Amino acid sequence: MQYSLHSPTLVGMKTVSLGPLEQEVMKCIWHLAAGKAGIKTCTARDIVEYLKRNREIAYNTIQTIMTRLVDKGLLKRTLQGKTHVYKPMVKRKNILQSIVSQSVDGFMSQFGEDALIAFVDGLDDISEQTRRKLIEKLQNK
Repeated sequence: MQYSLHSPTLVGMKTVSLGPLEQEVMKCIWHLAAGKAGIKTCTARDIVEYLKRNREIAYNTIQTIMTRLVDKGLLKRTLQGKTHVYKPMVKRKNILQSIVSQSVDGFMSQFGEDALIAFVDGLDDISEQTRRKLIEKLQNK
């Protein structure tokens, strides 16, 4: 899933924006950190190798992006030997909730309830399982 973060996202108590490559790197980190036999960290080299499956990317570019993500509070960097290892500081679910919340707030402030009605009208192609989850969530509110 590709996130569209043209607007800022809340991380902790500060607001950050993610560019397309930053989004892609975070997606890789969440994927790699979750799937490495209980190891919750990865290196810039891990990200480069993962991304090289689909396109050419320079190691220095990834290092720069990961440093920016550390500065934004999305990653934690520690030194293990001579290698920096990175760990996600926010869960993917939290970022998604922030994105959705900001989007809904923006649409609601601009269009009111009509925005929610339009959103629901656009749900024609969702699976029955997803539809049930949505109904359950709404009933628990």
